Amino acid sequence: MPARDPERRGATSSPGSVAARGIAALAVLWLGACAHTGGIAPRATLVDAATVANGMPAAALQTAWPRDDWWRAWRDPQLDALVADAVAGSPALRVAQARIDRYAELARVAGASRLPSVAASGDFGRTRFARFASPSPPGGNTVWNNSVGVSLGYPLDLWGKHRAEREGALDSTLAAEADARVARLTLETAVVRTYVTFAKTFDQRDVALATRKRQQDVVDIIARRYRAGLATRFEITQASTPVATTRAQIQELDRQLAVLRNALAVLTGRGPGAGAALARPALRLDVPVALPANLPAELVGQRPDISAARWRVEAMARGIRAAHADFYPNIDLIASAGIASAAFGGFFTFINNDAMTHGFGAAISLPIFDGGVRQGRYGVAVADYDLAVETYNEAVLGAFRDVADQVVSLQSLAQQQVDIEAANGSAQRAFDYATQGYRAGLTDYLNVLSTQTELLEAQQALANVRAARLDTWAQLMMALGGGVEPAGDTAVRPPQGAPDVR
Repeated sequence: MPARDPERRGATSSPGSVAARGIAALAVLWLGACAHTGGIAPRATLVDAATVANGMPAAALQTAWPRDDWWRAWRDPQLDALVADAVAGSPALRVAQARIDRYAELARVAGASRLPSVAASGDFGRTRFARFASPSPPGGNTVWNNSVGVSLGYPLDLWGKHRAEREGALDSTLAAEADARVARLTLETAVVRTYVTFAKTFDQRDVALATRKRQQDVVDIIARRYRAGLATRFEITQASTPVATTRAQIQELDRQLAVLRNALAVLTGRGPGAGAALARPALRLDVPVALPANLPAELVGQRPDISAARWRVEAMARGIRAAHADFYPNIDLIASAGIASAAFGGFFTFINNDAMTHGFGAAISLPIFDGGVRQGRYGVAVADYDLAVETYNEAVLGAFRDVADQVVSLQSLAQQQVDIEAANGSAQRAFDYATQGYRAGLTDYLNVLSTQTELLEAQQALANVRAARLDTWAQLMMALGGGVEPAGDTAVRPPQGAPDVR
């Protein structure tokens, strides 16, 4: 008999060698299943607010300034009540709360994927078999087919996919809460700014009424001079023309007041007619609005829109981790148990030890080849992260721009007010001198008309610049996020760079 070839001795393998090769093959499949991301990685980086050239003097965080209810410093109870009513009755805020509730429930759904799942089922039916049915029961018989079972599944989540999905959903919930604060702050600022315009319109009406009185006084002086033979009918006609124009301005201001009443009523969530009860604001346009010496950059970072953008960056980072976990094998533990009857007995036949079934094991999925689907999903997650980061960066730069714009405007308006107040005093004196001179016959009516127009313009400009300062102050509070968060609120945790998906 010829000698057996040594190279062929392994052809008949022992059970141990077969198991070893099986384990090796499984290991190769396991490693091969860890598909590669194709070099896809985030490209965007978070801007550091501390490095932004914001033009604001650095200072320690002043937690007492500005207050969330900063408008209360103006001491107008009607304004306080309007803001409170607006917050309580705004549909926009209720919509924002509904979004928070929705994201909270989505987080609940995402969290449930990490927990074991248990399901039970039952099937009860009575079946008649055809006469020529095979195998038994004999054809023509009607029998019960019953089964009851329970199944258990538990995802091991070895790579943290479900955990990342849940954390991302929680981050989205926090972003929705910040969006709700944006909506509230926007509404409060809109009420305050409309109220400032309401107060300004009353001041402008006072100016128009005072101007009409001065104009009528001049007409009376000219009428007396005409009766004395010192003036002409042309001068009377010329002096009467501005009176009619000013009356039209007063009517226009009355119309504006009615429109503003409607606007304030709607902002508080009521119908336009509710604004008819609004009284003249107690708010004085000359209330001090001195710019604080220090505007900490940290305040800008607490703006609700910045906070929302940061939480969305966090949520997208979790999305990258969840997408990266798809490149690894997935293992779920499964088990089932039940009882069932064959088609041979009565209703309770299935309640028997011989009818019992059970099983347990693990379900393993190996992502070997999918035509690039996983890489595509991962690329989408990375692109979403880059988009969120750049949106955050844009929001930070825009926030500093908003603050800087309002600071510059307040500084400019303060100087404008000083100059306009000086011009107002000078115009008042010029008008008084012209009126006295005309009454004494030392000047003509053109001087009175000229100084009267200059005084009107100066008084209107003064009312406008005072209102502009209050309006700019309100916009500064909006730009700063409405003030520092009260102590004890949940601190916003900023994301730190690109996510670690290793």
